[in-house]
Amino acid sequence: MNGRFKTRVGAGAIGALILAAAGGLGYAAGVARGKPALIWEMNELAWEPYAPGAALQVAKLWGDRAKGGDYGILLKLPAGYVAGMHSHSADSEAVLVQGTWVHTVDGDPTSNRDLVPGAFVFQPGKQNHDDLCKGKVECIVFVHQRGRGDFLSARSPVAQRPSLPSPMRSLTRRE
Repeated sequence: MNGRFKTRVGAGAIGALILAAAGGLGYAAGVARGKPALIWEMNELAWEPYAPGAALQVAKLWGDRAKGGDYGILLKLPAGYVAGMHSHSADSEAVLVQGTWVHTVDGDPTSNRDLVPGAFVFQPGKQNHDDLCKGKVECIVFVHQRGRGDFLSARSPVAQRPSLPSPMRSLTRRE
């Protein structure tokens, strides 16, 4: 195992611990304010198109990705879906819940590998990357972000906002 892989695994573990700690602090703050606990099964979630006509779907867990700030969603990618090289304005953390996901970071050939459920990805804002849902099972990814949920296509200098789904409308199959 090379040192670079160990560093990535360590950073992922640290990121997961940070998310867990943030969740714990949020829980304690919620209890202090008398908020009720929420428990949802996957089949109880309200799935909506990422944008009109988009192949992607989202289930809001908290916050509002259109307004920005702190939010969490589940993102559903159809089997075979390829996003195309893109970036987002803000950093994000993601954990694969279902499927086989390939999250390729521009300029990093070691990132081009199959990820299985439980895999953690920290994606710096404004860094180009591609997402592929490999195989015959749709991918579901938990995404946490502290900023507006945008899609900036690497093919165009113009930001593709959630209301403009052009690069997400096409469904390209790669297996």
